[in-house]
Amino acid sequence: MLKKLSNYIDSTSNSKDSAPFKKGQKSVSESFDFLALIKAWKDIAGSKLAEHTIPLKNQNGTLIVLSNHSAFASQLSYMELPLKQKIFEKFPSLEKSILSIKFIVDSTYFSKQYEQFVIRSEKKQIQQLHPYSPEFRKLKKAADEMFSDIEDSEMKEKFVSIYIQSARADF
Repeated sequence: MLKKLSNYIDSTSNSKDSAPFKKGQKSVSESFDFLALIKAWKDIAGSKLAEHTIPLKNQNGTLIVLSNHSAFASQLSYMELPLKQKIFEKFPSLEKSILSIKFIVDSTYFSKQYEQFVIRSEKKQIQQLHPYSPEFRKLKKAADEMFSDIEDSEMKEKFVSIYIQSARADF
């Protein structure tokens, strides 16, 4: 169900009939971008555990974390208090809205969620170079010089491409 934007805008009138928020509604300042938690999950849970877990949703004061294996879910359940402390350090506004953390296991759904939020955002960060950009031309010239002794043109182009991609990843 769609909500009106006027429900979230603070009213300046003092009348009791025009209360801007009904029970259970959050103001814009109280709302939280859940994607920020997903992006910061690597810093919160650590890089190894973040490869196998991802925050799924915050429902009724319970943060639900999805895992691809029961061993990781079990390990994280012992780390609930330190995880909550790290979350609250990064996002103080969540201190009232996260009371507990629940870990669930579903490897298939985890793969979909992990690819959607983590892998795609990492791919967006690495932008391809335009073939006419000075940076691309400089890398191509260096690669052409490096692989000038290769006679097979198809093989040479593949090496040049790999060189440009690896050099771009180092930037």
